[in-house]
Amino acid sequence: MVNVQVSFSRLGWSYIFFKGLLHDLPGIEVIEPPVVNTEIVSEGVKHSPEFVCFPFKFILGEMINLYQNYDVKDFMMIADHGPCRAGMYGVIQKRILKNMGFADVRMFYLHQDDFRNLEWLGVFPKLEKRTGNKFSDYKILRNTLLFLIKAYYVERITHIEGLVRCREKNKSMTTKVVHKLMDLLDKENDLMKLANFDRTIDDHFRKIPIDREMEPLRVCYTGEIQVMLEKWVNYDLMGELGVMGIEVHKQYDVFDWVMYKLDASKRRRRLERRAKKYIPMDIGGEAVWNMGSYLESQDKGFDGFVHIFPFTCMPEISLLGMLEAEKNIDKFYMPHIHISLDGSSGFEGIRTRIEAFHDLMRANKKSNPLFRDVKYEVPEEIKNIYFKPKSNFEYFVSSIQKPMSMLMTMLNPSKKLDLGFTIKNGLEFFSRNSIFDIGSLFNL
Repeated sequence: MVNVQVSFSRLGWSYIFFKGLLHDLPGIEVIEPPVVNTEIVSEGVKHSPEFVCFPFKFILGEMINLYQNYDVKDFMMIADHGPCRAGMYGVIQKRILKNMGFADVRMFYLHQDDFRNLEWLGVFPKLEKRTGNKFSDYKILRNTLLFLIKAYYVERITHIEGLVRCREKNKSMTTKVVHKLMDLLDKENDLMKLANFDRTIDDHFRKIPIDREMEPLRVCYTGEIQVMLEKWVNYDLMGELGVMGIEVHKQYDVFDWVMYKLDASKRRRRLERRAKKYIPMDIGGEAVWNMGSYLESQDKGFDGFVHIFPFTCMPEISLLGMLEAEKNIDKFYMPHIHISLDGSSGFEGIRTRIEAFHDLMRANKKSNPLFRDVKYEVPEEIKNIYFKPKSNFEYFVSSIQKPMSMLMTMLNPSKKLDLGFTIKNGLEFFSRNSIFDIGSLFNL
């Protein structure tokens, strides 16, 4: 039996729920990835192809740092066959690491083409083989729930963060509350206690004194998901916008992506329908959903659209071209700013652009009828925390209603499921400890 040290990319707060996926599995020690910094990114850039996506570079830098300084040789990465290059990162990164002399590096892939087909479960038998231990089905089910629940709470905390920071009376208090909540979430692995974490989130944010009369400018904050998650990479633009007094509506997080891969995201379906006229299919990145978010935010009377993406990301560059095209100026009238990130950008230059964009939104709000006459609506999350706190019964109903809504969405699929492949993956997983190799039946 081997005690294996496993790690993964930090991706902002995402490490919290990835730790949950591997929690208390025999023979596995989860190494928490360190905070991304200049040295880590520089090392990744040095060993990466020049024109590859920027997330590839900083994730490779994290792997090099973990291997050299933490003795981690086993990494978990996503993999798929979709239009985006992100699904192939792990394979190429493994080859680069081996060419660097890290001959004993191993990759364990979470296949995310369609989580409904159960292919992702294949990561656990591979980890069992690596450690020489057997994982109980109960622990795998529990850890899957830990992953989903913690991912949901990370998404909710960061969403509320964007709405509260612009209103806070004591600067940096929102940041302190977010760090406190993330620490509590990271340490809690009891499913029963996590069921009540919604209340904990609201109670902690309620301690922040806010300007209750404020009607701030509102922006849709979106982009390629990996650069949105990692604060070192995006210079914490979400926080900078909040400090300027702008209400930030963050669009995506990992939980939202997982729900989409389970075909359980009503929101992504809605955005796809909204964007279909301009982008009729998934072209990679978050392009199709970003277009939907832009149009939906425009309908809601938002004051601006902030779009961040990696340098050389063709899907996001295609979206930029559509919004910037002169012939579309009447359709896409909401101010939008597009920020390309490649590790060489200077923070002061980006801040200057954001400040100019802020001035543009303020001028529009005063003089442009399309913005001046829009009635401001306080977000529901702010109402529920500060103006009309939920009762115990409402928290209970909400804890049942949300998962049931996702389940009902799954039962009304928008994408075809390969049933035979799903059955094969399920049988192979649940028979992994039996004498007879059921998987061999599918190779006849």
